[in-house]
Amino acid sequence: MNSVRVGIIDIGSNSIKLQIAESLGGIEVRPVHFEVEDVRIGEGMTKTPPVIDSDAIKAGTQAVARLHSIASQHDLHEFSIVATSAVRDAHNRHEFVDSIRTATGAELRTLSGAEEACLIGKGVTQDPALASLNDFTLADLGGGSLECIQFRDQIPVSSQSFNLGAVRIASQFLHDRKEPVSRPQRKNIENAVRTILQASSIQPDPVIKTAVFTGGTASILSQLGQNSKAVQKIDLVAAKSIRDRVCDIGFDERVADMAIPVKRADIFPTATLILCELMQYLGCETVYFSFYNLRFGLAAEMIESHRSAKR
Repeated sequence: MNSVRVGIIDIGSNSIKLQIAESLGGIEVRPVHFEVEDVRIGEGMTKTPPVIDSDAIKAGTQAVARLHSIASQHDLHEFSIVATSAVRDAHNRHEFVDSIRTATGAELRTLSGAEEACLIGKGVTQDPALASLNDFTLADLGGGSLECIQFRDQIPVSSQSFNLGAVRIASQFLHDRKEPVSRPQRKNIENAVRTILQASSIQPDPVIKTAVFTGGTASILSQLGQNSKAVQKIDLVAAKSIRDRVCDIGFDERVADMAIPVKRADIFPTATLILCELMQYLGCETVYFSFYNLRFGLAAEMIESHRSAKR
């Protein structure tokens, strides 16, 4: 069977990413090329109604156009542009969709929360490092939403998308994101997260004691977990230690002392609070990190569709 190469532009609340991936004939999807534009289009999601600000539409369109130009240099069998929480919730999303169409000639597919969760789950199952992991809760935290899927024997048994993104929650509970996060603020965020989880389909399962994190926060946590060297997993105690350290310091120290990216340093404390509360609520003692996410799930879906059409 011939190889199939696909390209995906993923428009998230915090960043816009290009992933080129391919399958060489089997079921494995492997990365070929990756680029990211740190453009946050999701700041307006806490407004009433939620909107993508005009400056964000302009910056987001420019980023997508640049990534689309790079993608066009690859010999792709299929190409897709998708958007998640910020575009999904925006009252003026048609303006952004029209802007992308004008700039690239391509149609933007806005994923529902259920579609997003399903594709993230499909993506993680492409990760060869997790092939032996059977029972786990997958969490992908973005700026606008948190997608959770519980797996038993590598089969998804429960999934839900929550409006618990790091930008969304930080905007609701923190007046100044560059300041240390006080104990009362931490407790308010943790209580809000736990209240939403308790009313959901994602519930503690005595068989599932492991979490898998994907997304930008997961990438940073993996680097902070062991002397800034990427690690595959850490335990809840280590995750809480990172949470406490980053909450106790201000923006400049997060960047200088912990090497947290400037574009993420304002929301990283909130992100760690959300994920640690999720782990504690579900009774997950260990967390693994995976870079096989929504884009790999979509790549697998596109490759399967292409091969089926050729049969």
